[in-house]
Amino acid sequence: MTEDNPKQVDLEVCQKEATAGDAQAQYTLAQCYEEGRVIKESGKEAFSWYEKAAQQGHALAQLSLARMYEDGWGTRADEEKAAHYYKAAAEQGLVEGQVTLGHMYAEGLGVPVDAQKAVYWFQKAAEQGDADGQFELAMMLTLGQGIEKNDQEALQWHRKAAEQGHVDSQFNLAFMLEEGIGTIANPEEAYQWYQKAAQQGDEEAQKKVGIAPPKKKKSSGKRKKK
Repeated sequence: MTEDNPKQVDLEVCQKEATAGDAQAQYTLAQCYEEGRVIKESGKEAFSWYEKAAQQGHALAQLSLARMYEDGWGTRADEEKAAHYYKAAAEQGLVEGQVTLGHMYAEGLGVPVDAQKAVYWFQKAAEQGDADGQFELAMMLTLGQGIEKNDQEALQWHRKAAEQGHVDSQFNLAFMLEEGIGTIANPEEAYQWYQKAAQQGDEEAQKKVGIAPPKKKKSSGKRKKK
């Protein structure tokens, strides 16, 4: 089975193929239960079918199962099992699994704290062009956590993420250019990146370029690793 859009799935065929052991059908049926499309929503059923597909090595099912273990939806929350399935998905190249697993190693969620492993998975995602992975790798390089501190490389990764529209990397790139961190100071280019971040609603960037932010909006605060 190749169909994975719950809005267009033939439920009867999908159920038959899932029951027969087709991993893609199991994944699609799980999506149907998770989203309540063409069948009544059921976290328990979604979990069950994601688990069957995940155990057959279906990467997206592994990712979805990890989320359910992390959120405690359809099953009891279990950070260790969430980490297990995020790793399984990460090893198959899914960037969301790689970035999330990096966070889990950085924060000790379901796995022992290991900054080097966090860097390893952030870098895997970054090298695939994922902006979140690029931002996280840049922050680890800036802080010297799990890897030798290197402002020049940090700036390069922030630039890659910033060019994809990652607002926090846009701000950090602007700051590094303004202050001459990891590069020769370039106030003109710094201002351009502050502008880009400001246009996305970043309040600190708006202050830098003289735009008054909305009164009720709060700063994202995403400037440092937590």
